[in-house]
Amino acid sequence: MNISRFLFLALLGVLSGCALVVQGTKQTVNFSSDPPGATFTVAGQTATTPASLELPKDDYQIAFRHPGYEDVSVDLHRKMSAWFIGSIVMGVVASTIDFATGAWQEFESTDIKVTLQALPDTVVELVVTVSSNPPGADIMIGGRSYGSTPRELRLSWQPAEREKEVTLRLAGHAPKTAALLRSEKTLAADLEALPVPVTVKFGSKPDGAEIRIDGRPQGRTPIPVELTWKTGDKPRSAEWILEGYKPEKRAITGETKELTVELQELIDQIVLPLRIEPAGAKVIVDGIALPDGAKQVTLAWSLSKTKHTLMLSQPGYTSRTVEVKRAAAATVLELRLAPALPGNP
Repeated sequence: MNISRFLFLALLGVLSGCALVVQGTKQTVNFSSDPPGATFTVAGQTATTPASLELPKDDYQIAFRHPGYEDVSVDLHRKMSAWFIGSIVMGVVASTIDFATGAWQEFESTDIKVTLQALPDTVVELVVTVSSNPPGADIMIGGRSYGSTPRELRLSWQPAEREKEVTLRLAGHAPKTAALLRSEKTLAADLEALPVPVTVKFGSKPDGAEIRIDGRPQGRTPIPVELTWKTGDKPRSAEWILEGYKPEKRAITGETKELTVELQELIDQIVLPLRIEPAGAKVIVDGIALPDGAKQVTLAWSLSKTKHTLMLSQPGYTSRTVEVKRAAAATVLELRLAPALPGNP
C-alpha cells in the first residue's frame, strides 16, 4: 500500500460519520410486558418478554402474543439522531457516510412496554405486592397462607372475579382484612397493636409511698398495679411520693415486672441564732465545735433527725448542755453561763 493511499484511508476514517462512530447502525431496545412471558418477533428475531435485542435502525411493527390475552401491536419508529448534526458540521463526506449507512437515525424509544388484556372466560395470573406495617404478617387469601409480608404474589383470577379478601395476621396485633381489587398492583396495611396486660409490683423503703403512673394515683406501696401496653408504646413515668421524703421518679416499660426504690429523707436547713453570755463561750453542736464567738448555727432537720445537742463552756463558768428540738429551731437560743463555784469545774 503506497503512502498516498494510506493517508487517504486514514483521512476517510477521521471524516467518517460522527453518528456512525458514536452510535453505529444498530441500537439495543428493551421489551417488557404485563404480564411477562409474551412472545414477539422483530427483525427476524423471536424472543419472550422481558428481553433486550440489538436491532438495525428501521421502522417496525411488533406483535405481542400471550396465551389467554389479546394480541397487541406496537410501532417502533426512527427519528434523526442528534449526532447526525455533528456529522453535517464535519462536512459532506461525514454526513454522506452516516446517511448511506443509516447511522443518521435512532429509535424514538428504546424501552417498549405493553399491557395485555385478558380474553373473556380466561383465568389470568396477576402480580401484586402485599406489605404491612409492621412487617412479618401472615398473608391469608381464601383460607390459604401465602407467606409473610412484604411479599410479591402471583394470583390467579377467574373471569368474573373482581376482588379478593386478604387477611393479615401478626402476633400482638389485631387481624386486618382488606379487599384486593383485580386492578391493584399493591396492597399495604397498617396493623393495630393489641394491648397486653402487665402486672407490676411497686415497693418502697420505707413502705407507704403513694404510687402515681403518668400523674394518676394508684395506691400506696407495697402494691401490684395492672397496666396495659401496646407494641411501640413509649415508656411511662412512675412516681413515689411520701411525706418527709424526696419524690422519686422512674421510667417503666412493658418489660417492667417489679420495681422498688429506697426513698431519701428531706433535709430542712434552719439557722438557729445564738445569744450566749459571757461572750466568746465555746459551743459544740453534736460533737462538732463552732468557731469561737459564733453568733448562729445551721441545723439540719429530717424525719430521723429531730433534735440536736449543744454543749457550752467558758473558763471560770459552769459548762452547760442544751437539747434543741425542731419546734424551737428558728427561735433565738439565749443562755447565760453561771460562774463556777470554788472547787467546781
